[in-house]
Amino acid sequence: MAAEERVRVLREAAPGTWIAFSEDESKVVGCGSTYEEAVQQAANAGVSDPVLIKTPSDWTPLVLSPCA
Repeated sequence: MAAEERVRVLREAAPGTWIAFSEDESKVVGCGSTYEEAVQQAANAGVSDPVLIKTPSDWTPLVLSPCA
């Protein structure tokens, strides 16, 4: 899966969703509102060591500055 496609999958998912990718990150093998749900779906798809990413609750960029 190309990086652009991975970003598309993440942006299209609901905020706060856990996305499980196959070990080689070539396909989505599960998703859920909890970590456990995404891991279980990945296991049901035959993937024992998925790569998990949680979508942010808000895609607004953060601007960080040091406090003086």
